[in-house]
Amino acid sequence: MFALPFSQANNLAFIGASTSEGKGKNKGSAINLPIKLTQSKDTTKDVTLYSIALNKALKPGESVSVEIYTVSTHALKPFPAEITQSDAQLVLYDDSAHVVSPYNIKVQMSLFKIPSTRIESYTKVEPIKLTNNELRYGPYENVLAYSSKPITIHYENNRPFAVVEKLEREIEISNWGNIYVTENYHLVHGGAHHKGGFSRYVLDCLKECY
Repeated sequence: MFALPFSQANNLAFIGASTSEGKGKNKGSAINLPIKLTQSKDTTKDVTLYSIALNKALKPGESVSVEIYTVSTHALKPFPAEITQSDAQLVLYDDSAHVVSPYNIKVQMSLFKIPSTRIESYTKVEPIKLTNNELRYGPYENVLAYSSKPITIHYENNRPFAVVEKLEREIEISNWGNIYVTENYHLVHGGAHHKGGFSRYVLDCLKECY
C-alpha cells in the first residue's frame, strides 16, 4: 500500500511503480508493477491509498525494493503572486519532511533537490542539512504510520509555468490513406502575474546579463 495526502493526490498527474531482481552488477531491468486506486475507509487520515501488486509473493524473511515515481501539476504556488518585470519569481512548495506511509517505518530520510541556490526560507525540522541546492531532512527513526511533519520551501524559480487551458486536435484522413493531425493549444503563464510597467529594453538587458 502507498499513501498520498489529499493535497498531493489532487495534483497527481502520473504514478508508477517498478522493481528489479538481483543486486549490484547482477541487477536486472526494471519490472513495472500494476497500481490500483484504493478507497481509504479511514478518512480521518486525510490520505488516498494506492495498492501495488508485487510480481511474485514474498516468502517469510524475504525483502523487496519497490521504486515509486509520481508526477504532480500545480504543486508550486507563486509567492508573491504579483511581481514587477525586474523581480525574480519566487514559489512555495508544501510537503512533509518524511513520507506519509500506512506503515510504521524504522528509518526514513528525504532529499529535496531545488532548481536554484537562492532559497528564501524553509521549515527547520531537525535533523536537517542544506548543501548548495540540496535540502536533506532526517534520518528519522521509528516513524508512526500516517504521521507527517509539514514543511514549506520558499525559493527562486524563474522558469515559465506553461499551462494548457484548451487543446483542440483535428485528425483528417484522406481517401488515399494519408493522415493529417493539427493541434491547437491555448497556453497561459501559470506563475506570478506581472504588475507595473513593461519595457522591452529592460527585457533585452536582462537577457544579456544572464
